[in-house]
Parts: sequence; structure tokens; C-alpha cells
Amino acid sequence: MKSLIAAFLLCLLSTGLASAAAPAYEKLAKLPVVEFGEAVPETDHILLFPAGKPITITITIEGTLFSRTASTILMVTPSREILIYREWASLDGIKWILKSDLIKSDVMAKIPGYNHPQPGILKVRMDLAETR
Repeated sequence: MKSLIAAFLLCLLSTGLASAAAPAYEKLAKLPVVEFGEAVPETDHILLFPAGKPITITITIEGTLFSRTASTILMVTPSREILIYREWASLDGIKWILKSDLIKSDVMAKIPGYNHPQPGILKVRMDLAETR
């Protein structure tokens, strides 16, 4: 029982340390910032999604259920500048938090069927955590 409690406490401690270990501003300030769509260097870098500049997202529906797949490209425009470094994200380049803590995402799919006898729906919602 003591070893189980110790393992649980170690797991909690390591999770807390991982989420608290945001990269230092001094380290990130030295990295190149690459705008989405530009060539990405092979070294560490920060990916920038500028506010007001459209980005593309490809949606594909495929599988053995279908005789033909379908794909489309959608354009979305970020409302705020977003910086991404590995699993970290920032709105100002100074304060970095886990992407999953900054950007909240939901995906909803409704397939035509008995309980939904209308056209299918695929909805993706992405919000900044502060606006949810």
C-alpha cells in the first residue's frame, strides 16, 4: 500500500513539474520566429500564426464505407496572434502555457442515420481558454 501511495505521489509531482516547466523567455527570445506557411528550419523555432492572416485547413472524409473520398480546403483567420513552440503556446511571446490550456477544441460529427435523417455535420470549435 505504501508503494502505491508513493507511486501516486511521484506521478502527481512529475505531472506538476512538467506543466510548471514552461520554457524560459530568455531561451525562446533567441529562437527564429517562422510565420505559418514559410519554410521551417531544421533547428528549434517558434511558429507564428498572425492575427488577420488566413491559414488553410484540409478536411478529408475517407474510408471503406465510401466508394469515393472527398476533400476540401477551408480558410480560417486567427483573431489574435498565436505563437507555438513545441507543446507550448503564447499570445504575447512572454507568457507561455501548454497549448491545451490556451486553446480548447471540440469536434462534433453527426452521421446521417435513423436519429439524424439530415445531411451529415462535421463541426470543429476552437476557443482561447480565456473566452470560454
